[in-house]
Amino acid sequence: MLKYVIHYKFSLLLALIIILLSLLPDKNIPKSSLIDLPYLDKLVHMGMYGSLGLVALLELRCKQLCQRPVYILLMLLFLLSVIMEIFQALLIPSRAAEWLDLVANFIGLVGASLAWLILRWLRS
Repeated sequence: MLKYVIHYKFSLLLALIIILLSLLPDKNIPKSSLIDLPYLDKLVHMGMYGSLGLVALLELRCKQLCQRPVYILLMLLFLLSVIMEIFQALLIPSRAAEWLDLVANFIGLVGASLAWLILRWLRS
């Protein structure tokens, strides 16, 4: 178990940060008047899960084409995002679960997998 914690240390750290940010009450989330973009929170979701996905895929360190572990990893990360949305709806009164957040999380993970494939292609 400790071997996996050490191997995936950056992924686990990012996942912990995302979990903590996801469970913050709405009043504790900083608002910025400098950036007033529509759907900014969806871009943040894409960025968070895209970063987590890319770091996790890089830490996977597949030597050859390894589709099954990659699919399992991406499915687990998406499952984490689903669980966080459910927890937001059930545990945090000022927060709500949104389908668009899940779509943004999924797009972030797809982007991470594409970036990972490009990096693998450039390395070979």
